[in-house]
Amino acid sequence: MTSLAARALGLLCAALALVGGGYWWGHTATDNAWQAKQAKADQTVSKAIAKETKRADLAAASYLQEHLDQEDRYADLHATYQHLRRRAPLVVPGPVVVADCSRTPGPDAPGPEQRPAPDTAGDGGPVLTLAAVRMWNGALTGVDSPAGACGAAVATEGADAACAESAGLTLDDAWANHATNARTCAEDRQRFQHLIDYLNGK
Repeated sequence: MTSLAARALGLLCAALALVGGGYWWGHTATDNAWQAKQAKADQTVSKAIAKETKRADLAAASYLQEHLDQEDRYADLHATYQHLRRRAPLVVPGPVVVADCSRTPGPDAPGPEQRPAPDTAGDGGPVLTLAAVRMWNGALTGVDSPAGACGAAVATEGADAACAESAGLTLDDAWANHATNARTCAEDRQRFQHLIDYLNGK
C-alpha cells in the first residue's frame, strides 16, 4: 500500500514536472517569438527613420544651395542695375498731344466739348523707360532679361540710348502690375503657411 502511494506520488510529481516544464518551454518560446517579432519591427522602424532622415538632409542641403544661388543672382542683378541706373533714367516725359489750331475748322468739325480727351500715356505725364521695365522684370524673376533693345545680347554703341527710350508704360501701369504681384505673393504666403502648419501638426 505504501509502495502504491509512493508510486502514485512519484507519478504525480512527474506529471507536475512535465506540466511545469511544458509551461516553461511554452513561455520561453512565446517570449523568443515576441522578441524576434519586436526586433524585426524595430529594425523596420529604424530603416524608415534613417530613410526619412536622409531625405530631410538632402532636402535641406538642396534648399540651402538654391538659397545661396538665388542670393548670388540677386547680388549680381543689383550690381548690374546700379550701373544701369547711372546710365539710363527710369522715367521720361510722355508724348504731348498738340491740337492743330492753325486751320479754320469746317462746319462739320466737332466742338471742343466733343473732342476725345487724350489718354494718360499721351498727356505728357512720365512713362517708364526700357531700363525701368528691364529692372522691374529682373527683380521679379531673378533673371536679367532684355526689354526691347535694352540689354539685348548683341550690345551696340546705342545700347544706352535704347535703355533710355520710352517703354510706353505709365506709372499707373506699373502700379497695377505691382498690385497684382503683391496679391499673388500674399496668396502664396498664405498657402505656404497652411502647409507649414499642417506639416508641423503631423
